[in-house]
Amino acid sequence: MARGRKKILTPALEDYLTIIYEIQQKQPAARISTIARKVGVSLPSVTNAVRRLADLGYVEYEKYGLIVLTNKGKRKAQIMRVLQQRICNFFYYVLGVPMDVSDKVSKHLSHYLTARARERVKEFYRLILDFDESKAKDLRKFIEESRKLVNVERLPQEVLEDIKAAEIEEEEGD
Repeated sequence: MARGRKKILTPALEDYLTIIYEIQQKQPAARISTIARKVGVSLPSVTNAVRRLADLGYVEYEKYGLIVLTNKGKRKAQIMRVLQQRICNFFYYVLGVPMDVSDKVSKHLSHYLTARARERVKEFYRLILDFDESKAKDLRKFIEESRKLVNVERLPQEVLEDIKAAEIEEEEGD
């Protein structure tokens, strides 16, 4: 590993990991050139990233050879893809954000969620994606739990004022 580089899986490395995973869904292994074309970066950039992934135990790679995810790499990539898909579906199906924007948002946002946040997204996703009246109580309970997690019993006044302002803007737009 290069001097001064931390041995952590960065958001950029997670992106490479998911791209290698996507490639391996269609063929047995990935190549540096295939990844570079897909990402739109130089071959040396991909080589550096793949070496770092290998050092971290996420891929098997030898110079000028094929790139194959290890079990650890495959598990991490699968977790990232599922999370990204949930976030993308939420933005698209619940918020009505265009698919291309939803996809970009999901890829960025997924890097910054803790394990606890991912669990909360999973639970919220389960409740809201196919929402009907039978889930109203569960949604209310989820919101109450969420507020307890951040030690908030009631919404702050500025949030309530923002909600009011949004309602006024909506009425004026009609």
